[in-house]
Amino acid sequence: MIPNPERVMINQPTELFPSCHCSSIVQLKSEDLLCCWYAGSGEARPDVAVLLSRLPKGDKQWSPFEVVADTPDLPEGNCVLFCAPDDILWLFYCIMRGELDGPPRPGVRWSTCTLHAKISKDEGRSWSEPRTLREKWGGVYRTKPIVLDNGDYILGLESEYPFSLMMISENQGKDWFFTKPVVGVPNSHPTLIQRKDGPLLALLRPEWAPYIGRATSTDRGRTWTKAVNTELPNPGAAVDMVQLRDGRVVLAFNNSKEHRNPLTLALSEDEGETWPHRRDLITEEGSFSYPAIIEDTQGRLHVTYTHRRKHIGHIVVTPEWILQGGPPAFP
Repeated sequence: MIPNPERVMINQPTELFPSCHCSSIVQLKSEDLLCCWYAGSGEARPDVAVLLSRLPKGDKQWSPFEVVADTPDLPEGNCVLFCAPDDILWLFYCIMRGELDGPPRPGVRWSTCTLHAKISKDEGRSWSEPRTLREKWGGVYRTKPIVLDNGDYILGLESEYPFSLMMISENQGKDWFFTKPVVGVPNSHPTLIQRKDGPLLALLRPEWAPYIGRATSTDRGRTWTKAVNTELPNPGAAVDMVQLRDGRVVLAFNNSKEHRNPLTLALSEDEGETWPHRRDLITEEGSFSYPAIIEDTQGRLHVTYTHRRKHIGHIVVTPEWILQGGPPAFP
């Protein structure tokens, strides 16, 4: 029997952290799960910090959150967890440096982010001092890095508005370089996979058109084809995909041109060329956005997402549940 999806709320709003957004999840060597997100009185407020919670292997209850990055009087922004092959855990996050109010334009909010990272050698129980990876304003993380067949690390960035670019390390994170923008249809927040024969596929959050974009690379992410629209609708919200160990790919996205609802999973059996299997996770009233998705050692899918800007939700589901079809998990 295919198990029904399970859902819990990782955090509860507090006086200091009433609002939250933009989660990332990772499974560690111990099989514990870690989740991070940013929280504070509201997006781009000076009190925003990066928070972290742990779900020990076998437990049902996430630990009380702890603050892992908090720059005095400056808001932290999007954050991403990454467990590298050498078991070093990375926390990537950005800090806003410019004006915090006003319509989007150069010098305001997300266009003023600088890029930073911390590492942990004990599965997130202690962290290094922050390291600045780019001082130039404008970079914003969103989706998890992947490790390429030659050992390179690559992750996508929102930058060079309205186009994204990639950040690559050839030496396990000691040094990073940045590619030229992924031009074509306006795009941001790339989520990446590497296909069995080597090319990379990026699915892209749209900036203007209400469809997810896509681009490919045949040189391990150094250069990219022009981004084009897919037939997958999207309201201009982040998406995430994961390549399963059996080669299939699962995409988490808002299957709508206008709203961050529903939150949907799609499964591809041809490495992201087509997405014939789709099933809604959530259709209840509200906004459910910015999903992050991973596969655990048992082949289950873990999805975290922003639940009405008050909670970070965590849903556990199997790929077979998507294939089965049927009503939403949480209507």
